[in-house]
Amino acid sequence: MILNSALSRRRFLGYSAAAAGLAALGLPARAAEQQVLTTGFGWIANVEHAHFWRALDAGIFAEAGIDARFLAGGPGLPNPLVSLSAGQIDIAFSDWVSVAGAVAKGNDFAIIGCNFPVSPSAFLSLAKTPVKTAADLVGKRILLSNPANKSIVDTVLTNAGLPTEYEVVPTGFSPEPLLNGDGDVYLCFATNQPLILEGMGMKADQDFFVTLLNDLGYRVPASTIAVPRTLIETKRDLLVSYLRALLKGYELNKQDPAVAAKLVVEKYGADYGLDVAQQTRQNETQIPLMAYPGLTGPLLVDLELVRPSLVAAAAAAGIENAPEADKVFDLSLAQDALKS
Repeated sequence: MILNSALSRRRFLGYSAAAAGLAALGLPARAAEQQVLTTGFGWIANVEHAHFWRALDAGIFAEAGIDARFLAGGPGLPNPLVSLSAGQIDIAFSDWVSVAGAVAKGNDFAIIGCNFPVSPSAFLSLAKTPVKTAADLVGKRILLSNPANKSIVDTVLTNAGLPTEYEVVPTGFSPEPLLNGDGDVYLCFATNQPLILEGMGMKADQDFFVTLLNDLGYRVPASTIAVPRTLIETKRDLLVSYLRALLKGYELNKQDPAVAAKLVVEKYGADYGLDVAQQTRQNETQIPLMAYPGLTGPLLVDLELVRPSLVAAAAAAGIENAPEADKVFDLSLAQDALKS
């Protein structure tokens, strides 16, 4: 009962926010020409999805004929893929391992883009014990907030031809245990815990070091955008318009990261007590991760480059009969959106 109430509340907030965005533009909330697309996020409504909020608030989705609604996630709420499978949402922001696992269990999902082609997952270390290479991990005490992330560490070391010799130290989501010396290195998000150290007056590449997993050869994109394959077959043009709206939102967000921060603090994520300064800094930090270096634009990944990491990640997660990445990723929609 509690879970259903939470889901209903999040859905209501999403619907209300979408309607408010249209009303602000002087557009009817139930325009006959608009088609509903509901997006499910894996976390609360914060700046992580800044391009979505900018596109929603600026009426870009509405102009594309989309009644954009959203279902925020958070602690205790199901993975958005569960909602996608149940038909409660049309688009799910999830992760590769979860999508691969869902497909292996019979769900016909496709990944049409990535919010973070370069994952924000990183190793955070202090100047006294810097971790800048895979070899630096060997023998270290590694702080993990999620025990399942041990598979990530194992994959990084194995891919580098190194022994999986280290100690796991369970921890929470704060870098405080690292500062206290409870561990040597912390598996973090580059857009989160390092910013806490910045706020304490510490300086990156001097007092602490952030090493992206991507730079260690673990090239698994984050926040993948999954849809039922039937939706591609029946509403491909609508999905391309959705991605095009996200791209326009990305460009707006890149011009002024503070705007999306204010939107989530005061509007879309007003219930969460978020801080504008923190959200702005997080947004500034994440923007470079939203487009893979050398590619033509956001949302895309180079499958040739990331395929080995995708295979390794699925294997490390113990997914039986894991699908081939080429059969799950359909980036043609994002490419069409970029071209137009």
